[in-house]
Amino acid sequence: MATVAEYILNEPDFIKKVEVANYLKKKNNIYFNTQVILKAEIARQFIDYMEIDDVDRNFVLSACLMFDCLKIDSPEEVNRLEKSQEEYKDYLLSLGFDERFCKVCNEHSRVGHDSNEKREKESDILELVDQFGGMLVNRSDRLAFTVDEALEILMNKNMKDVDNVYKNKFAEFVDVMEQLDDSKVGMLTRFQNNMNCVKKYDIPDAVRVLYETIERNDKAFARRREFFRNGGNLLDELVKARNKLRYFEMAPVLPGMEKDYNEQSEDKI
Repeated sequence: MATVAEYILNEPDFIKKVEVANYLKKKNNIYFNTQVILKAEIARQFIDYMEIDDVDRNFVLSACLMFDCLKIDSPEEVNRLEKSQEEYKDYLLSLGFDERFCKVCNEHSRVGHDSNEKREKESDILELVDQFGGMLVNRSDRLAFTVDEALEILMNKNMKDVDNVYKNKFAEFVDVMEQLDDSKVGMLTRFQNNMNCVKKYDIPDAVRVLYETIERNDKAFARRREFFRNGGNLLDELVKARNKLRYFEMAPVLPGMEKDYNEQSEDKI
């Protein structure tokens, strides 16, 4: 008989992975709700739309759904019942996951880890979506941050001096997503708003939002690809990208952009 690990790791369809995790929630009462789904969907969008091909997509999305599986869903109980890293590992191993999967899940947070210890690349994606996605949801002690606020905090405070291999690529991803929609609301902002309207444990409604989000985003990226195929103004896109590189200490002025960049600099003066 197949293990839970085999079911979730071998399932290429993201929404079916969510259904497997939801089954585990009902059977073993793991930590699983709409906030977990939101973070995992952001990881899916990042990998798919930015064409991150140096990691195993199935592996990363499975880890996104499982890395917090033993978290206690009660602020009052967290300190008393907080599970150790070893307990997380033992539980994941009991489900059929291997040592590397356990390591990636464990490394989503740097707390308790040696800074000189070699990290897995997949862990860096989990770290980003956990911190960024966590700021996009409402909590008992605060309202959700906007997408722009969350990215600003992530890049210039929480992970300012953190060596994460995908950090800058993730900032680019957020900017692209927020500029794509034809409406005045960015695509990540729309997804955030829709998910925050879903009750925390209403998984069927969250799945409905996922279907709508995937369909809408795929259409937007198809239009974007068609735009470039038909000779879209790449220079304009590069100018926009250059102006968005506010998270880099030094960003190069690309050929053909000098005039535009100098004019903007003069305007600021």
